Amino acid sequence: MKNIRKLVYTAMLVTLAISIDVLVSIIPGLNLSMPFGGRFFGISMIPLVFIGLNFGLKYGLMGCFIYAMYNFGSDYIIYLDTLRVTLESWTGETWSFFKIVLLFLLDYGIPFTAFGLSGLFFNIKGNTKKIILSFSFVSLVRLISSSLSGILLWSSSIRYAVSSVEEGLMEPNLATRIFEFVGNDVYFYSFIYNFSYLITTFVVSILLASLISKRLPKIVNVDQ
Repeated sequence: MKNIRKLVYTAMLVTLAISIDVLVSIIPGLNLSMPFGGRFFGISMIPLVFIGLNFGLKYGLMGCFIYAMYNFGSDYIIYLDTLRVTLESWTGETWSFFKIVLLFLLDYGIPFTAFGLSGLFFNIKGNTKKIILSFSFVSLVRLISSSLSGILLWSSSIRYAVSSVEEGLMEPNLATRIFEFVGNDVYFYSFIYNFSYLITTFVVSILLASLISKRLPKIVNVDQ
């Protein structure tokens, strides 16, 4: 019976995360994002991190993987072949099935499922300590995965964008300015690009999560 309750609560928190994601995407100010993806206020991570903190690693990873599938589906609700053609037109590179799998893993599967790693801190005492450790760790995993994606999959995209700016075909944006600022170093660029939106998401999320846990203490200790 307890396991069924955990599954129900996990489903509710995933649904809440998706609802927050949709609302944030349509609210001016909150929907600010980087030019090539990455939302500055991705606070949908809060209920996802709470899954692991409430119910442990197994439920955290399961719920957050479902969320990762939702995000991939909402971004690419098309046949894989159409996706391949689209990506090739963006990057000028040949996209094999392996690269599309890598896209799913590095941009969706790993970074969003990583929210469920908050379950590693399930048995740590103290709400504030739990929140700080879990949000810090899952944000670091997401930063590493997203930075690797930028290096391995999207480096040609930023080079194409910069060349388009130089030719007067498009206006410079934050991404092209970052690339030029780091001296066209794709490794440093990818780190700075992803860090830019993940740090704002981290700060806002950890503040909101701390407020929620103080007002509703059982939300982080429901199974203890």
